[in-house]
Amino acid sequence: MIAAFFREIVAALNAIWADKGARSTMLGATLFFSVFFPQPYLSEVVRDMPVAVIDQDGSTLSREVIRRIDAADAVAVARYAADMPSARALFLKREVHGIVVVPPKFEQDLLAGRAAPLATFSDGGYFLLNSVMSSALSNAARSLGAEVQVGRLTASGVDMTQAMAIVEPLRVTAVPLFNPTGGYASFVLPAVFVLILQQTLLMGIGNLKAGRRPAGPLSTLADTVVYVGLYALWAGVVLVLLPWVYRLPRIGDIAVMYAVVVPFLFAVTAMGFAVARLIPTREGVIFFLVVLGMPLFFLSGVSWPTEAMPELLHVLSLAIPSTTAVPALVRVNQMGADIQSVETTILVQIGLCLAYSALALLVDWVKAKPAA
Repeated sequence: MIAAFFREIVAALNAIWADKGARSTMLGATLFFSVFFPQPYLSEVVRDMPVAVIDQDGSTLSREVIRRIDAADAVAVARYAADMPSARALFLKREVHGIVVVPPKFEQDLLAGRAAPLATFSDGGYFLLNSVMSSALSNAARSLGAEVQVGRLTASGVDMTQAMAIVEPLRVTAVPLFNPTGGYASFVLPAVFVLILQQTLLMGIGNLKAGRRPAGPLSTLADTVVYVGLYALWAGVVLVLLPWVYRLPRIGDIAVMYAVVVPFLFAVTAMGFAVARLIPTREGVIFFLVVLGMPLFFLSGVSWPTEAMPELLHVLSLAIPSTTAVPALVRVNQMGADIQSVETTILVQIGLCLAYSALALLVDWVKAKPAA
């Protein structure tokens, strides 16, 4: 029995290597996507986004606020425009991604204690750039306004310490937990890595099993052990080694991570067998999984909180292993969660494994049942 099982293990490994589609997906694609997908995001945050400035005041303070905007890491004053039409033309040509307008009498109003508004225009359809633009302008305007107000108070005889307390009675110190740089890569890549594992494993199983007659129980068990074992190794590369290489924050216990990863991989493998039974062709399986890929990212709750999703959609998404595995693995790896914090996810993955295994057996039984 043991010798026969060992032979089935060797046969499963040979099948992966012999099948070009499975080999390129389960070996090549996993490595390729895991290594090259992060490259565009490794700078973590937006830097030196070009903006255009319309200085209608031409005063010392208007130049000072422009200097402070330019000093921000996120933006850079790239062009000066004479009026809004010329600035708008630069914006539509994508030579700049934002416009700042300093109005006439800016310095006069600011020194007189009157409101001195600044106008900013940015691409609201590009959420990240819009946020960066708003933040840079707000910080520059707030710091300059505070200095002017402190100077006015000290000139009237108020002590410097008291003047600073009047201008800023409450000081807020923001500490971004689990993402010290506030970077985009640290936010999105841990979730994407889990989805890469899931999608390439499903595609590999689809290449190997779609349209083929189901093997015996011993062969199926050997296939499962090989797939889970192979992807357990990939999980170490993708979830431990690559975050270290890319300097992404990771503070979790590896043992706790694998306590989630192993049931997750069993659930994905069982889902792969079920999909391969339901869709009779390789092409059909690949098409189904490619179409499913992007929705799974959104349903995982990374880009948009699950609490804000329609309840029915969220319930249906629980049938996909990554929906619960992604947030659990993020909590473990990036937030240091313990086993008690993810035990519900582990139980869900075990349940999905059993459910998809039963579905695959049911499909096999229906197909094997002789027609009446």
